[in-house]
Amino acid sequence: MSQMASIELTNRQFLLQRMISNAWTIFLKDLKLDYRRVENFFSMLFFSLVILLVFTFALSPEQTKNIGILCGVFWISFLLSGILSLGKSFSLERENSCLDALLISPISRGSIFLGKMLANMAMIIVVQLIVIPIFGVLFNGVVFDHVAIFIFISFMASIGFSSLGTLLAGMTSDIRFKEILLPILLFPLLVPLLLACVKISQSILAGEGLSPVVDWFRLLAGFDLIFLIISYLTFEFVMEV
Repeated sequence: MSQMASIELTNRQFLLQRMISNAWTIFLKDLKLDYRRVENFFSMLFFSLVILLVFTFALSPEQTKNIGILCGVFWISFLLSGILSLGKSFSLERENSCLDALLISPISRGSIFLGKMLANMAMIIVVQLIVIPIFGVLFNGVVFDHVAIFIFISFMASIGFSSLGTLLAGMTSDIRFKEILLPILLFPLLVPLLLACVKISQSILAGEGLSPVVDWFRLLAGFDLIFLIISYLTFEFVMEV
C-alpha cells in the first residue's frame, strides 16, 4: 500500500515538474516574441505616459495635491495600458495558425495559461517600473517616499489583472471584434481589484499605512487567488470553444 502511495506521489511530482517546465517554455517563447515585436512594449509605455501627461496639464496645482485624484490617474493608466498587452497575447499565434498547433501539442492547457499569464504579467510589471518614477516626477514626488510598497501593490494588481485578462483574451482571440469585446468583458470584473488598489495606494500616499485598509488588502489578495485558480481551471474549456 505504501509502495502504491509512493508511486502516486512520484507521478504527481513528475506531472508538476513537467507542467512548470512547459509553462516556463511558453513564458520564454512569449518573451522572445515581445522582444522581437518591441512595438507592443513601447505602445504600452507611451500610452501610460500620454495619460499621465494629459492629466498633468488638465489638473490644477491644487488638484495635483489631492491624493485620491492622483491614485485614480495612476490606476487608470495601469488599466488602459495593460489591456494593450492582453490584446496582443494571442493575436500573433492566431494569425499564423500557431495556436492550433500549440493546443494539440503534448502540453497541458494549464501550462499554456500559466506561461502566457506570466508573460503578460512580466510586460505589465516592466512598464510599471518605468511609469512609477515618472508618475512621481510629474506629480510632486509624492510616490518617492513609498516606492517599494507602491511597486508591491502594482505587482499584486498585475497577478489578478493578468490571470483574468489572459483567460478572457484567449476566449475572445478568434472573435471578429475582439478589441471591443475584451474590454467590455474585462473592465466590469476588474472593479473590485481597482477599488482595492485605489484605496490601498491612497492610504499609503496619505501616510496612513496599511492598517486602515487591511480589509481592502485582503480583497486584493483574495481577488488574485480566486481568479488565478478559476482562470487556470477553466482555460482548458475556454480554448475548446
